[in-house]
Amino acid sequence: MKPQLEDLLAHISADPNCATDPVFKRIARLLDAPAPANSCALPGAVGDVIRAIAAELNLPCAPIGSSGNLGITLGYPAAPLDLLITAHMDRPCFRVRSLPDATLYPLCAIRVPGDDYRCDGVALRYIDARVAIAAKGQLRFRAAGTGYRITFDNPSGALQSGDTIMMQKPPSLRDGMISGAGLDNAIGVLLSLLAAHALSRYAAQAISGKRIVFAFTDQEEGPPTGLFGQGAARLAHALPPPRLGFINVDGHNSDHATAHFPGVGASHAFVSGDGRGSVVPMNFQARAQSLAANVNQFRPGAVRLNHSYVSRSDDMLLANWSRPLALTGVIVANAHTTEESAAISDIISAAHWLPAFIAATL
Repeated sequence: MKPQLEDLLAHISADPNCATDPVFKRIARLLDAPAPANSCALPGAVGDVIRAIAAELNLPCAPIGSSGNLGITLGYPAAPLDLLITAHMDRPCFRVRSLPDATLYPLCAIRVPGDDYRCDGVALRYIDARVAIAAKGQLRFRAAGTGYRITFDNPSGALQSGDTIMMQKPPSLRDGMISGAGLDNAIGVLLSLLAAHALSRYAAQAISGKRIVFAFTDQEEGPPTGLFGQGAARLAHALPPPRLGFINVDGHNSDHATAHFPGVGASHAFVSGDGRGSVVPMNFQARAQSLAANVNQFRPGAVRLNHSYVSRSDDMLLANWSRPLALTGVIVANAHTTEESAAISDIISAAHWLPAFIAATL
């Protein structure tokens, strides 16, 4: 193992920001914040929490033009863009279809289990120049034909036609597993923040003279028949194409048939959506395979190469603009429900893996 890599990994292991308690507390802060589609950077929404955590980590976080996305720039600001790392801020959302019977339509893919699924939810509205909770109630998904009839039942507070409704559940940590609503993609956001922190503190040589942007994108979630990654498309218009390409950090679907489930370490993939998304060039796949052996030598079980299904994400539209170099993150079970779960050890492993891969890419 190269001394620089071993030194970087050792510093990350000793960093208190990568310990279980601060990782869970920051994930919880992200999950507690509203994350409505195309509104995440507004006051009162999750962008406020992202900027606050970035400040705690001594990282500058600011809007990227008028794209609705947020970004952290490392390295030499005047240099051409070398590498882009993306993680989406928004979470599954719904809008009011009919106010009299409180029926909703989805702005996201529906993956709820069973024919009658219920979970807590909140209605969000822009009030007094900020995103606020206007009502609380229960989301109900009842099978109807090939889809679901979705309602917002028993609201406390008045529902309005223009409201955005989200699933909501207080996050918990039990037996090493985080559970809640919105781990996809609060985990990716925190991993990007921790990777930027690690590189800025412990990898000065790797980023010297280069320019790296960590972008927190809005409006990634989309219905199966719609467009994923509209915020990423706006990002591509706000930035020049990076010299090397981009890395997408997101939740990966669990797949027990191929032994990809929470508890196996960071998940690093090469093809999204069974080929319906983007494909990583073969040389970067080989680089990841070699690096994984070294990182796993330092931290056993830190990363698992994922050759099975990975959800389509921002990579779909960004791949039309720049090369995808990696699809990396943590395996999340029960995506798009209030029972989303992930192993906190996987998050800490990914906090080692992502900066190591970025440093090796540069």
